[in-house]
Amino acid sequence: MSCKENESGPFVVFFLPAVVGCLTILLARRWANSQVNNTSTAISRRRKIIKDPLAKRPLPLIATRMVAPGAKKSSGAAKKGAVPQVSDEDINGKRTRPRLSPSSTTTVNDNKMADNPLPPKHIPFPYIPQDGEMLFEIMSFVFTTVAMGLQFLNLYRTMWWLPHSSTTQAMNFYLIDPHLVAFIVILLCRRLLLSLSLVFFKSMVPPKTLPYVNVGVRMSVLWIVLGAMSWCAYFILVKHPLVKIFYLCYPALIYFILFGVDAGPFLELHRPGTLLMHSCSHEPDAVRAEVELLRQDFNTRVKKILFNSILGAYYSSFVPCCFAQSYLHYDAAAAAQQTGLVWGALCGRYVAQLLPAAHTDAPHRAAKHLGRWAPVTGLSHASDVSEWSSSKWWVRGARVRLADCVYEASAPLVCAHPADAHHTRFYSVFHNPSKLLCLLLCLQLALVAMQLCLLFGTLAWHNFLAVVILLFINYYTLFKMFRDYLVAWKVYKAENMIQDKNVATHSTN
Repeated sequence: MSCKENESGPFVVFFLPAVVGCLTILLARRWANSQVNNTSTAISRRRKIIKDPLAKRPLPLIATRMVAPGAKKSSGAAKKGAVPQVSDEDINGKRTRPRLSPSSTTTVNDNKMADNPLPPKHIPFPYIPQDGEMLFEIMSFVFTTVAMGLQFLNLYRTMWWLPHSSTTQAMNFYLIDPHLVAFIVILLCRRLLLSLSLVFFKSMVPPKTLPYVNVGVRMSVLWIVLGAMSWCAYFILVKHPLVKIFYLCYPALIYFILFGVDAGPFLELHRPGTLLMHSCSHEPDAVRAEVELLRQDFNTRVKKILFNSILGAYYSSFVPCCFAQSYLHYDAAAAAQQTGLVWGALCGRYVAQLLPAAHTDAPHRAAKHLGRWAPVTGLSHASDVSEWSSSKWWVRGARVRLADCVYEASAPLVCAHPADAHHTRFYSVFHNPSKLLCLLLCLQLALVAMQLCLLFGTLAWHNFLAVVILLFINYYTLFKMFRDYLVAWKVYKAENMIQDKNVATHSTN
């Protein structure tokens, strides 16, 4: 079917934003990869293609003298009459390992470690490239701004392509409140404005004064954003009833309930340098303290994901409907669908940024040391069960008593508190983080599948356009989640195999 002159408008509306969206995502991804590749060591193309002929050659044997840890030099030991260490030498053509003399002693820490159960083995988690802070903020701001424009299109669209239409524009722009648009845009670009300011001053200010400048920049950006939003709210209050101002201030109440008076979560997702690392400790108290820190960090990230996704969907899709004129008739179901799709897309974006596979590795290692207790019924009056001790390690199958309740260790190594529900949930979630990543991947896949169903069943051109544009960001998030899940699944599968082999070897010895 040929396109007539009056049909060129819909053709441009459908396909031009799709092409522009694809090119934008490809260029952003290419820029992100170039930033990662620039930091790595440059390798010539010839070195990548030509295989090293020495790659399969065995390494030459290095003749060394093996000395026991903590031993002194042979000359100094001979002066004091100490037994010399046996060197690494050939006996009947075979190389033998040195043996320590029976008179050598070990430290107290070695004896303590020998009495404890076998500690878990950890595999170094591979590097997975993630979006930088600047790239993430730019993409989030563009996405939420486009979502706001799509909602205004759903409210104030016109029949501009009809031959006898009284307007040549796709929307009735005179019905849109410019102060409301400015209020929403200022709120959505707050983190991007802070990121740009920090990058600018980082290149201009000496490193010694950079911490003080960062504090000043954060305070300045906060007051600028709040002042601009107050200025816009004043003009909105003049034009609209007082009750509608409650729609603008309602998320502030939720913010104070979740984060209090701290302005950090309002301006940035997470500050640099706050990444928590795992430290393998041989003290149960230290393990439980580390688990508490990791649990609080995880809960804070979950609250940031929920609040920021709801905030973005609320102001970009719900607030325009609240400030629509009373005489305006629009499709409420389509507006609600737009709000729900934007919230789901923002949830996926923040989850992929704040809870990547690399971040779940530290809680996973701590969960391996923490372990879990399972309550045992019918043995509350057993006398042969020992009392639980906070300074002792427990192995699988051990039973302890606490507050007239009997618990059984259901992990290879356990130091958790039997009656603490936080420890049980922490172990259940991070014992195998690939299950959590799989759940998030399934939710994102369900969102994409639902959008595809809506795409094939949508007849209105503005709804079709909204679903197509929202699909681009969801495809990108789906790719990141699938990559994280695949890497985590392979890593933790190999780790479990190594751990089972070590436990079997330790039990036979």
